[in-house]
Amino acid sequence: MMHDNLLPRQRGAALMVGLMMLMVLTLIGITTMGMNTMELRMASNAQNKSNAFQAAEAGLELGVVATNADDVNNAQVIPPPVLTNATATVGSSFVGLIPGRGSGFTAGVACPGSSPERTRCAHFEVQSIGQHLQSNASSTQLQGFYVLAPAPQ
Repeated sequence: MMHDNLLPRQRGAALMVGLMMLMVLTLIGITTMGMNTMELRMASNAQNKSNAFQAAEAGLELGVVATNADDVNNAQVIPPPVLTNATATVGSSFVGLIPGRGSGFTAGVACPGSSPERTRCAHFEVQSIGQHLQSNASSTQLQGFYVLAPAPQ
């Protein structure tokens, strides 16, 4: 007879506690999924930015190699590097000539490895803009370099 008296007093408290626990676990699961989605998006953006940077670096390398040091009068457009998930726009331009050592420039400004009678340096700048193909990620890189050129006769 004691068992019959206990049943009417419970009134579904275990059910309510179970539903509350289920709701709390559901909220934790939804929050975790949202955080994972955000972390995945952040990692993807970082990878896209890295791909754009690598495309710009590849463009710089190509620009330094492909710059025509004999054509100092015109801006030079370099063909873009062949990449799978990014592209680069590369341009090379002539900045100016620096005479050889001992030419009247302040110490340390003359063209290294040159002589004032025989050589001078042609200063070029290469600009490369890398762009990831599936996103707005981009990177702009600028590099200057010098090419030894014969002194004018």
